[in-house]
Amino acid sequence: MHSFPEPSDLKNSGLLVVGHGSREAVGLREFLETVDLMKSLVGPTPIEPCFLEFAEPSIAEGFRRLVERGVRDVIVSPVLLFAAGHAKRDIPDAVAAVAAQAPAITTRQAEHLGSERSLLALSKQRYDEAVASAASRFDQSLLVLVGRGSLDAEATAEMHAFARQREQIMHPGSTSSAVEVAFVAMAEPRLPDVLERAAAGPPRRIVVQPHLLFGGVLLDRIADTVREFATRHPQHEWLTTGHLGAHTRVAEALLDRAAATLANDLH
Repeated sequence: MHSFPEPSDLKNSGLLVVGHGSREAVGLREFLETVDLMKSLVGPTPIEPCFLEFAEPSIAEGFRRLVERGVRDVIVSPVLLFAAGHAKRDIPDAVAAVAAQAPAITTRQAEHLGSERSLLALSKQRYDEAVASAASRFDQSLLVLVGRGSLDAEATAEMHAFARQREQIMHPGSTSSAVEVAFVAMAEPRLPDVLERAAAGPPRRIVVQPHLLFGGVLLDRIADTVREFATRHPQHEWLTTGHLGAHTRVAEALLDRAAATLANDLH
């Protein structure tokens, strides 16, 4: 469960929840559904959604709406999995630009999601759902966690760290013995290369899990790639899990990151 402070402890604080933005309706819808879940968990605490690019409201507009609601301490909550350029530079720069016009308002940015415990639990849940719905032919399986990919070495390292933690919490009793990492773009190893190696191994169940927050073209690309390999290598069982999606556990993870940012002021 999340540990976000009670509204009475927050005084004039509010959350600016920043998504990357997308031209695809499904990604925008799932982001806004996640923000609604956050609101349901914290009641009257002011929360405003906004986007870095490609969609409205902008960061400047979300910030303005919080100020109009009486917020004087803005906690910026980036809806991002890893610490690449958006978390390190783009969002802080955009917030700093609008905050410079309101010097009485304090701003702090919560950490990106990383390997937050609620996210690990949801990742395991998506795997379990896919496996439970399949009439498996094999006892042994390989999990391939697929990230978007980044040119940022720290973000790539975080994806591998997440995979190591997922390997430690595989479903009790599972004979799965390995977790591989693959990327759709900008980082190695690429998904087709990982699946090619997996297909060259002994017959088993290969579970491909998109480690992505919201729906869109990348999910379609992953699904198409898995279907191609399933056609070429029918000796294996191929499963694709659901992505993380709009889920209470994502909302809890974001609130936990925001709560950690507030902790020093509340104790």
